[in-house]
Amino acid sequence: MDAVTRHVPLGPVSRAATALLMILGAAAFVLVGCPSYRDGVPGELARGRDDAESAARSAALALDLWGRDRSTRNLVSVQLSDAREEVAQAYKDVIELTVEERVDVERQRFLLDSMTHVLRDLSAADAAVRAVPGSAVNPDTLRRDLLNAADQLAGQYR
Repeated sequence: MDAVTRHVPLGPVSRAATALLMILGAAAFVLVGCPSYRDGVPGELARGRDDAESAARSAALALDLWGRDRSTRNLVSVQLSDAREEVAQAYKDVIELTVEERVDVERQRFLLDSMTHVLRDLSAADAAVRAVPGSAVNPDTLRRDLLNAADQLAGQYR
């Protein structure tokens, strides 16, 4: 004999409760699984790292596109300026933190050093793109430096 499967209809309250539980579960998963939503100083440091890394990668991409004649000098200059502002804001946010844990002090020091290098590279890249006299640095070298800095932020921050 064939087994007969019976479907028990769920009432509207059961469906609503199930949907609510699924939504709350998904929200909890997103909040717990995403390091940028960590609380306190570790979360602020992680957010600063993410912002600096993203800005460095965006600037490197802008330089790459300009180097392949896929972007204009003015657009790249604006993109580099925006990236510099993003890193400067992240730097300000990180330096203003009151850190008390040894590991956070080390993270803060690493981030401030890394962000300083990124800011220096962004300023040099902007000067090179705008052909400022005395800025003989090759933009492709600066692009590689920015990518290395982003990789360092991603790989060495613990």
